[in-house]
Amino acid sequence: MSSILPLALITYKEGIRNRSVFGILLFSLFIFGLNIAVSGLFLREIGKVTVDVNLSALSFSGLLLVLFVGLNLMTKDIDRKTVQLVLSKPISRPCYILGKYLGLLMFILVSLSVLLGLSCVTIVLLSGLYPDYFGNFSWSIYLVAAAFIFIKLAVLAAALVLFSALSTSSFIALIFTVSTYLAGQAIEEVVLYLESSFRTAEVAPALQTFITTVSYLLPNLAVFDFGREAAHGIAIAPTTVFSSLGYAVSYAGVLLLLAAIAFSRREFN
Repeated sequence: MSSILPLALITYKEGIRNRSVFGILLFSLFIFGLNIAVSGLFLREIGKVTVDVNLSALSFSGLLLVLFVGLNLMTKDIDRKTVQLVLSKPISRPCYILGKYLGLLMFILVSLSVLLGLSCVTIVLLSGLYPDYFGNFSWSIYLVAAAFIFIKLAVLAAALVLFSALSTSSFIALIFTVSTYLAGQAIEEVVLYLESSFRTAEVAPALQTFITTVSYLLPNLAVFDFGREAAHGIAIAPTTVFSSLGYAVSYAGVLLLLAAIAFSRREFN
């Protein structure tokens, strides 16, 4: 632990200093400002639209942070051939992976917290201007939905760590991470559609087994999406919260374990 925390802090500081963070921050400010500017066009649905837009902006900005800043944090040591210098210190390869991941999580958490604060400001402003259309809004539900955006990004960051440990190219790691995100967002709907098709048509058992296996291998990122509940003020069941949290911890843990094994067996020239 004494060697993991310093590495995590260094990774966090490198992420904060990355210039891409300011570009992503400006993009988020533009979206939040646009939300305020066009709110009058959706007067009857302004509360729902405001929450949807804010959570979508948080999720997309977080995705950009993981893909562009996080990828750089994971691959910089390897690309610059400084990983041998780091590993020459009293730190094992699994600890190196864990330290980088924790630093990446710290960076995402701080950045997302700043963006969440900005989004809360827009909600306060619009709810003050149009109080009659925020009757179903709940701060607790909104904050839970925002927290699970961070949890979703934590799972995606674990996938990024795994692909960075496996590949020799940052571009390949980026492609696989983006593919994992897209597949994870759609896998639940695809499986439900295929299962409904299986009931009305004869399908080979091998195909059903393949679909089931793929659905377990890919992360189901849809379980972390509580935007509908936040927009409509629907209470989130505690069992749903704990099951989604347990799924995230288990899946991220497996990915980090695989990343540690792959990185331990990797050779650096």
